[in-house]
Amino acid sequence: MPQSPSQADTLKAGTTKRQWGWFTLLTVSLGLLWLVVFPQLAQVPQLRSEIDFLEEKKIDPTAMFYSDLETIEDTVKNIRDFHAENPNALW
Repeated sequence: MPQSPSQADTLKAGTTKRQWGWFTLLTVSLGLLWLVVFPQLAQVPQLRSEIDFLEEKKIDPTAMFYSDLETIEDTVKNIRDFHAENPNALW
């Protein structure tokens, strides 16, 4: 049975509201995780001691591992070789 324009608009509006509801739920959940759960986890004694150790030694846990440097050098060499063989490629 064909839907009237008003029925289609009502279904579309309901879908849009549902999408905004999920978006809001996701945003609030991420906010609670970031602003409440993570700071509480940082106070757990085992984690706090790890954080203090890293801060004391001035170690950045997000920094690249030195073991990755060889891989990067190989990648840079591969890119240079590719450009030497194909000077007009990608430009």
